[in-house]
Amino acid sequence: MPVLRPKMIIGELYHVYNRGVEKRIIFVTRQHYMRFVAAMRFFNTSRQVTLRDFLGSNSAKTTGVQPLQAGRRLVQIGAFILMPNHFHFLLKPLVEGGISLFMQKLGSGYTAFFNLKHSRSGVLFQGRYKVKHIDSDRYARYIQAYIPLNALDRAMPDWRENGIKKINEAKRIASVYPWSSFSSYIGENSFPDILEPTFIHDFFETKKEFENFVFSWSEDDNKYMPGAVAG
Repeated sequence: MPVLRPKMIIGELYHVYNRGVEKRIIFVTRQHYMRFVAAMRFFNTSRQVTLRDFLGSNSAKTTGVQPLQAGRRLVQIGAFILMPNHFHFLLKPLVEGGISLFMQKLGSGYTAFFNLKHSRSGVLFQGRYKVKHIDSDRYARYIQAYIPLNALDRAMPDWRENGIKKINEAKRIASVYPWSSFSSYIGENSFPDILEPTFIHDFFETKKEFENFVFSWSEDDNKYMPGAVAG
């Protein structure tokens, strides 16, 4: 029996995530990350686009994709992180079916790029993306911490279960990780045509309060994170 998805309501917040099939690496080089970020911008539109539009005349060898100027945005992206074999988003649908359409376009576009570049065929992601409705302020606060903390997976693989012990080191790692929204939360927005970091103002009075909350993660905090997964 297929798993029923929650009805995604315009203006509500959702945690959306997926990983590579069989946990395979989906971001091999810097070019792959850049192309996925470009796809996040390119496909966030109600305008009809094609894979040829995305891949461009030079096929998958290029990384630059021009932003679309027409059409209504499908979602607001409040936070994201791209890890070697998985990704997490905090999304707010702006139109009916906005998340479904955005994720379908994004997944198809990036898979086409990846398969063309690596001379392969078939699926890239582990089934359909997963989605959890963020149904409380507490959950909203913790998902905004959980997403950037994924950057700690290599250096501090037990941070979920045991909490963050080396706070200064954790701050350094998260702050310099380039494929995350975190630096845009605490400083200048590095992804101005993609990201809506103002989401945090609904839950934290200042950027410093947000930063302190993120790195106060303890072993007890997983209970606030239904659906949170590691790569």
